Amino acid sequence: MVQIAGKYKVVENKNFYEFLLGLGIPEERAKEGNKTGGESEILVDGEKITFKDEHGHVIEFVLDKEVEEKRGDLVFLSTAKLDGNTLTVIAKAADGNRASLRTWTFTDSELNFTITIEKDGKNLTASRKYKRI
Repeated sequence: MVQIAGKYKVVENKNFYEFLLGLGIPEERAKEGNKTGGESEILVDGEKITFKDEHGHVIEFVLDKEVEEKRGDLVFLSTAKLDGNTLTVIAKAADGNRASLRTWTFTDSELNFTITIEKDGKNLTASRKYKRI
């Protein structure tokens, strides 16, 4: 199995700026969020997987268990599953208005992340490529 834990740096975005705008993020914040070079760390402790970014945001999942995930003012019920080198998280807003699918695919040298969020009856999708550092 490929190593999941480690530090990663964003090297490429696909449709990320448009994705952020589609979520209602203001243009200046979307431009900032679309920059490459940002670093993240993933920690693995048994069934618990923790994501930390350079801005201090922390997200924790427990494999095969529904957990409450807070993103801004929204609360999601998220379930993470690991299948080989792919981690998938399905999240549903507690109010039932939004759902998302996030997939992280790991190799020895990189991480590919894809996110799809349902908003206003449309699917918004973006991806990011990270280099293991």
